[in-house]
Amino acid sequence: MKSTIGRPRALTDAQVDAILAWHTKILEWKAMRKTLKTQRQLARELGVSSATISHVVKCHGRFKQPSPEKRNGELVRRRRRFAHLRDRGFV
Repeated sequence: MKSTIGRPRALTDAQVDAILAWHTKILEWKAMRKTLKTQRQLARELGVSSATISHVVKCHGRFKQPSPEKRNGELVRRRRRFAHLRDRGFV
């Protein structure tokens, strides 16, 4: 048994458990971090700048323009819509 002489504890048992759980998560994250690619590595692999990677993360992948594989379909849709509006005299 440890000595009971000294300053009283400032932390409750629940707080100690929370600190130890946090520490365990940090250790797991550090171990996992070694297996993940860095932003630079991902950018180099995709052939874009790291600023582009940051921008995608910041905007959560929501862009005004369609992706390249959907671009042709979107252009066709817009041209049909514009022709429809022109035929009706709105444009």
